Amino acid sequence: MARLTLEQIAEKARKHRVTPTERRAQRVSLIMGLRSKNSTLTRDEVSSFLDQNEGRETVEKKAG
Repeated sequence: MARLTLEQIAEKARKHRVTPTERRAQRVSLIMGLRSKNSTLTRDEVSSFLDQNEGRETVEKKAG
């Protein structure tokens, strides 16, 4: 892999457009980072809450 200069990295970052998937992952990460040490909240629970809050349809997997 070629080594990039700081200027090249900054230029690449300026041109990058955050995708909805990346933005969602950032939101989940932020929420996980803000919880208390004693929290039992999981990433799956955060994702489920965001799905409900944003009105996303979720497909439940059937055991079987």
